Amino acid sequence: MSDTPVRMEDRPSVVERAFQIAKSGKVENVSALQAQLAAEGYANSTQALAGRALSNQLMRMITEARTPK
Repeated sequence: MSDTPVRMEDRPSVVERAFQIAKSGKVENVSALQAQLAAEGYANSTQALAGRALSNQLMRMITEARTPK
């Protein structure tokens, strides 16, 4: 892994990153996803993910990723 810092314009948008995290199965719910985004420096994650439809979609993705196949 590189020690080169990621420039803001080189990283995914907050919503794109939320989808990546949700699909990873590494978080249990949308609150944990928002905490992960905040830890990664996405200061506007709460506002960006505030919509009910988006939150529901993310929760479905998290559930699917965490369900054993």
